[in-house]
Amino acid sequence: MQNLHRVTKLAGILRWITIATMVALPTGITIGLLTTPLTPDHWYIDQPVSPDVTRTQLAISLILGLISLAILMFTLDAMRKLFVAYHDGEVLTDHCARLIQRIGQGFLTLAATSFVIRPIQTVLLTFANPPGQRILAIGVNNEMIFFALSGGLIIVIGWAMGEAADAAAENRSFV
Repeated sequence: MQNLHRVTKLAGILRWITIATMVALPTGITIGLLTTPLTPDHWYIDQPVSPDVTRTQLAISLILGLISLAILMFTLDAMRKLFVAYHDGEVLTDHCARLIQRIGQGFLTLAATSFVIRPIQTVLLTFANPPGQRILAIGVNNEMIFFALSGGLIIVIGWAMGEAADAAAENRSFV
């Protein structure tokens, strides 16, 4: 393993970047939530909003949107743990393979969550409109496709890493 030193050094840097991101995201969102009034005029919402939407509907839509943040935090935590393992020189192990699979599952879940939550939010945010003017928007965007494909790829890499870790452990037992 000639590149182990580079792997451990880069993993140490990426671990701190991941930790900083895990602190900055919820902190920034919390500050935004505490300092911005809950009205459609003050929130960036990339979906149609009824002019008669209630604060409760906005709040529920916002809470639904935070589900993606929770999934992202889970994924970032798995990345942090993987970088810690790599930094400690643990590269080709079942533990790392499982962490890689969790990262892939997180990406795949982000894609699926967006596909499910956005239609719910559009109905919720236009429910105050008169019948016939309410909207149910179902769609797939580039972000969903990217996260789904990346998640699937990372899961497969995790499986392959698990197989390689098993082979490496078997080889070590013969020597």
